[in-house]
Amino acid sequence: MENNKEKSKKKNTGRFLVATGAIIEHKKSREILLLKRSLKDDFEPGVWEDITGRLEQFEEPESGLKREIFEETGLKNIKIVKPLKIFHIFRGKKIKANELVGIIYWCQTPSKKVILSEEHVEYKWLRPKQALKFVVHPGIKKDILAFIREAK
Repeated sequence: MENNKEKSKKKNTGRFLVATGAIIEHKKSREILLLKRSLKDDFEPGVWEDITGRLEQFEEPESGLKREIFEETGLKNIKIVKPLKIFHIFRGKKIKANELVGIIYWCQTPSKKVILSEEHVEYKWLRPKQALKFVVHPGIKKDILAFIREAK
């Protein structure tokens, strides 16, 4: 027989998306990669951001991260240094179907050769403090700040 706590949990538990993201540091120059979202994107078009993407069903976070990095940038030689932060957002309206929890990682690469997917229209490699001044999105600023704190 179920107790009240179990009944309440079943009633309030919904589905949510899980994402991974990365602040990618070029190992030699110490610059980080920013991407500009397509102006046709359904969510935050034209925003400068770090790499983010949703995990596929049954996918491990670090495997999904490397897949997303490759899909969005063409970068293959990626070293995952460590997780930087966890975030929680709604991708659009504040409804169950749009709820997303994500992990941002610090990653490094020896390559600056980026091949953009159709999700982005431009990219820049910037020093972390330049990137912090350049981006306007508060969540992306928090990602960069977390990187700056950890990369000291």
